[in-house]
Amino acid sequence: MKVIIFNSGLGNRMEAFTQHNHKSMARLKNGETIFHRQLRLLIAEGVTDFIITTGPFEEQLKAEAADFPQANFTFVRNDIYMKTNYIYSMYLAREYMDDDMIFLHGDLVFNRRLVHDVLACKEKNTATVNFKKALPEKDFKGRVQDGKVLEVSIKIFDEDCFAFQPFYKLEKAAASAWIGKVVEFIHKGEDKCYAENALNEIFPALNIRAFSYDGYYIDEIDNLDDYARVTAEILPFDKEDEAYFG
Repeated sequence: MKVIIFNSGLGNRMEAFTQHNHKSMARLKNGETIFHRQLRLLIAEGVTDFIITTGPFEEQLKAEAADFPQANFTFVRNDIYMKTNYIYSMYLAREYMDDDMIFLHGDLVFNRRLVHDVLACKEKNTATVNFKKALPEKDFKGRVQDGKVLEVSIKIFDEDCFAFQPFYKLEKAAASAWIGKVVEFIHKGEDKCYAENALNEIFPALNIRAFSYDGYYIDEIDNLDDYARVTAEILPFDKEDEAYFG
């Protein structure tokens, strides 16, 4: 299994911090950066092959990855990151995505038990959904019917839509189908939308099951308000993980 982490965006809603740093370099209360934490927890669960898409401050990401010599890293640079969304970075990385995959965004903070249980889940294709959390205004929502994710968008607010975070576990065939749609979008010149726009065209055929993250922690840091909230909220989950994993 491989992991692709999309770190090619500007993160410009972190104000002064992101003028000189990648957003995933923001430090949590334990002193660890968001990116370092992602790598540490995934490697602790046995994942060692990473594809990292980059844009600004690529050297910062490479320096963090150097702390994990037991893992393999492929860095894929998007030179036009200021003009494109991460769908284009996914397109650039397509030749390396030749295995079962975990897809995640570089601004996600999550606890280790979530990673452990997603990987251990018998379902081959999953995406993280919370059926109890209030629908976010600015972030992704997932449309779920009979336990199956059918659509992901920031614009849907129907009764069958729920809070969603972009942490996917996909077997190779499903990942390849998504990549194929991404290639179609790029060839049509659609490089400024979310990669989920391409995925939405084939979601119903892929049998991606909703993995409920109620009782776990996963959230994105999109701006300074998110940063203050998430860095506080993750602390009890870290204590829980410490007790759970010893």
